[in-house]
Amino acid sequence: MEHNQHSIMNKHIKYILAIATATIALMATSCKDEFFTIEGKFTDGGTQNIRALYVTDYETLQSEWITMTNGHFELTGINYDWTVVYLLNNRKNIIARTAVKNGDNITITGSMSDPNHIVIEGNDANEEWNQFMTQNAALYSSPDRTPLNNAIEKYINANPDRISSTLLLLNDYTNLPNTTCVDSLFKRISIDARPSGLVNNYFALQQQLDSEKSSNNIPSLMLYNSQDTIISIITARYKASLMYFWDNRDSNRRNSIDKLKQLYDKYEENGRLQIVDIMMSPDSTGWKKRLERDSTEWKHYWAPGGTLNRSLVNINISSTPYYIVVTSMGKQLYRGNSIDKAIAATDKQMK
Repeated sequence: MEHNQHSIMNKHIKYILAIATATIALMATSCKDEFFTIEGKFTDGGTQNIRALYVTDYETLQSEWITMTNGHFELTGINYDWTVVYLLNNRKNIIARTAVKNGDNITITGSMSDPNHIVIEGNDANEEWNQFMTQNAALYSSPDRTPLNNAIEKYINANPDRISSTLLLLNDYTNLPNTTCVDSLFKRISIDARPSGLVNNYFALQQQLDSEKSSNNIPSLMLYNSQDTIISIITARYKASLMYFWDNRDSNRRNSIDKLKQLYDKYEENGRLQIVDIMMSPDSTGWKKRLERDSTEWKHYWAPGGTLNRSLVNINISSTPYYIVVTSMGKQLYRGNSIDKAIAATDKQMK
């Protein structure tokens, strides 16, 4: 009798332990779904601080510093929908980009000196995006973006049901000023492969290009100058300010510089024209050397994080090159991708 009681009790204990174990496992799984993690190991990373930048579910910029020790780092964040996290080293150069949402465990490995061959794993979208970048590393390194744009178009046509197609279109495709082309590519991607967290900015971009929100005033901008000092850019002292937003990958920068030089020389003596030269590349490598080659006399600025920079988020710079002409009161006279129209608007204001 006593033996039977012990046997029944042991069964009850085992049953209770099984339920407890299953409950703990379920709770652990549930908790993991409430955040995402990114873990990296770089062979040449050493010990330094790196920065993570991404737009949250609430359309605000999240900026966070992370300590990398012996090449290893970890980041934990919360985002229910898809977002793209940019990682920058302590020299403000881009290390990697990765698409994440809650529940994802992303691993990044490789060399910081070779970002086009870094391995990113953890979800299909990232692995496919990463594979495309690795296979087309030479195109990413080329100053002529047309071959890369062509490769992206080909990939989207062949993979309309993959989230990686959306990632490539919104993050790597540089033919954004051609709204007809972009809209056509976007419609080829299936609805399930266009997560709302990734495409919300695209719709804002379309609205921006189509309506040219010239009724909104431009606020003062806080950006780095070429002496690595944060400066407030103020338009109040000038009759007109022409803001020129560009990227290291722009193939027609020489043409833009030549035309801006002519405009600057035209009004230099009266001192009432300000040209605001803003570099948008997340990777600042070679920026100052590029400025030396340009040999321009106006002031130069850099926006870490590009379009994700806190000062620029509400301005909605859709693509580069991009031009905004404003009055001393910050009223926008022109915004768009045409340097000729920007110069015409400036000339009209300066008369």
